[in-house]
Amino acid sequence: MSIVVGVAPGQDNRAAVELGAVLARSYSQKLLLVAINSAAWPPGRISVDAEYQVFVRRAARASLDEALVFVPDDLVVDSLVHDAGSSRRGLLEVSERVDALRLVVGPAADGPAGRISLGSVSSGLLHSAELPVALAPEGFRAEAGARLKRITAAYSGSSTSANLILGAAIVAADAGTRFRIASFAPKSRVLSAAGIGLEVEASFIAEWKETVSRDTSEILREVEALPTRPETIDVEFGTGPSWAAALRDMSWEDPEVMMLGSSGLGTLKRVALGSHAVKILQNSPVPVIVVPRRVKSDYTAGVFSPRRQQQRP
Repeated sequence: MSIVVGVAPGQDNRAAVELGAVLARSYSQKLLLVAINSAAWPPGRISVDAEYQVFVRRAARASLDEALVFVPDDLVVDSLVHDAGSSRRGLLEVSERVDALRLVVGPAADGPAGRISLGSVSSGLLHSAELPVALAPEGFRAEAGARLKRITAAYSGSSTSANLILGAAIVAADAGTRFRIASFAPKSRVLSAAGIGLEVEASFIAEWKETVSRDTSEILREVEALPTRPETIDVEFGTGPSWAAALRDMSWEDPEVMMLGSSGLGTLKRVALGSHAVKILQNSPVPVIVVPRRVKSDYTAGVFSPRRQQQRP
């Protein structure tokens, strides 16, 4: 079992490595840094390509050596170059082979500072992964020896979202970190959905919070009934004139991750983000772990919990 970190040749991989290190330390797992060599695919290419394949493999190995510099000495780490038809396919193949707990990828090369930006590889992973995918914001850094201080689960009001909270609570309990349920609503979206004017904004926001509080109270009772549960559980709300403002409306720890579920759309057992989830992801000030579509069964059963991974044969 490992925290698998995708290393992209020619890019700054430090954000992904540092996030992987925090998760590995928090979940008591080892790190596996992986670079994908797609030039050697399919196997058996004619010998005229041999020199180019050697060049690409050396570049992949060099990128791993550069990334290894950022791995703290207190962690167990390994690295490999994996041949595959694409970076997306290769990372998923390795993750399946080592029974990875998390797959970590960095931001797109041209992403804004402090925000998550999706490139072609990360976008592909979010639509084909069957394990939680952790996305590092541009410039993410962690202090020496850092462990997760809190896990926040985003709640949208759906049954799938409720199941995500139960699974996230198990993960938080096993990692020994605080847990928070968060719900976000830009005021413009709330008012538009309700078809009401600005003069009743305050009362409508209060009603929305009351509804979410009632729903989460039921979820919290289920969390309390879990065999292992976090010692601290909070429920908070974020509102503002935009998604960015709604996420800034609440405080964030350093380091902290937000767990985000799918929207209920897309292929069964696969990750697919709805428009609201994408907005949250793009505006999150902390790393985001996107949980796959099988959250309703495997995740609430603790399959992606560090302790339950260790107990598996």
